[in-house]
Amino acid sequence: MGFVRVRLNWWIVSCVVLIVLVAAAWVAYVKVVTTSQPKAVHVLSDAKAVNSPIDPGTDLGGVPAPNVTLTDQYGQTVSLRQFRGKVVVLAFVDSECTNICPLTTQSMMDAVRMLGPRAAKDIQLIGVNANPEKTSVADVKQYSMDHGMMNAWHFLTGSAAQLKQIWHAYNIYDQIVNGQIDHTPALYIIDPEGREQVLFMTPAQYGALMPETDAVAKQIARFLPGNVRVNVKAASYQPPQVSPATTTTVPAVTASGSDEVTLGPGKPQLVAFFASWAPDVRAALADLNQYAERPGSPEVIGIDIEPVEPNRQAVLATLQGIPHSHLKIGLDETGELADGYQATDVMWFSLTDGKGHIIWSQDGWTSASQLEQAVDNKLAALR
Repeated sequence: MGFVRVRLNWWIVSCVVLIVLVAAAWVAYVKVVTTSQPKAVHVLSDAKAVNSPIDPGTDLGGVPAPNVTLTDQYGQTVSLRQFRGKVVVLAFVDSECTNICPLTTQSMMDAVRMLGPRAAKDIQLIGVNANPEKTSVADVKQYSMDHGMMNAWHFLTGSAAQLKQIWHAYNIYDQIVNGQIDHTPALYIIDPEGREQVLFMTPAQYGALMPETDAVAKQIARFLPGNVRVNVKAASYQPPQVSPATTTTVPAVTASGSDEVTLGPGKPQLVAFFASWAPDVRAALADLNQYAERPGSPEVIGIDIEPVEPNRQAVLATLQGIPHSHLKIGLDETGELADGYQATDVMWFSLTDGKGHIIWSQDGWTSASQLEQAVDNKLAALR
């Protein structure tokens, strides 16, 4: 019996030791795995707030950035390596995009402005075309001109095969889905030694542009020489407080800027969100003006989304020479109105019923007759 008891005790002790060793090994493994994963870089106090779209940036650990050698909007060969010594902000941009890409490029330019002219000389902005069909120099040149970026960056393009190779190297998903380009809205910050440091994903909300730009600017500043500070403090992101159920007043687009446009409940409204660079925007606004003049039509309001405009004068130039006397034109200065009316593109239409509900929406311009028919059918259903 004594022999059996000794063997039994030894077996129990062995099991306990084995459990302790396994537990210790597991703790060590979890610690290694956890510390080796990319970490979110804390930038804004609300960056991790519930339902906040702001991307504070992901730490990439300083891995070497794959080289890029393509052709820019001037037809010149440009290589990523030639900008060693500068902080490179590299983004993937569809040359025909009218929704999220303008937010990406605007955040790039605004981030440089926040850091000031002294810092700007140590920063290089680069775009890589994310459109597998519109790949000509003329395509990237047109985008650069539309967004006031001809002299602000190098927008690079090449053959579809060349571009796909670059997309793969930077882990960019890029596909044509239902005729639309769907790609990863990635923005990389590459340090002066050519190493990937931070990755941002552009949020789709217009109202998120300024706080997201603030996050990008602060991360760029980390890799600049000297003690560089962001010159403008952007407000933290707040979900839109306006909607078709709230009465909202925005500045009218006039040379004097003294008038206002009111949106909200009380009567049906057809709200068209646009930007000066939207395809066929002048013809669309002229047709909308004619529709607004027609008896029985709802109140028609055009809203220019200012955060994605190269400057405020761009919309005034767009309106010059086209009839818009029956079409009220307002200015969405922050993008909050566009978000509140669920606009995710330009041109974007939201038809409200006068009781605080959006009863129809459309992405993009169609013919004036098709627009009238769709709106009239929806309004007739209310009667």
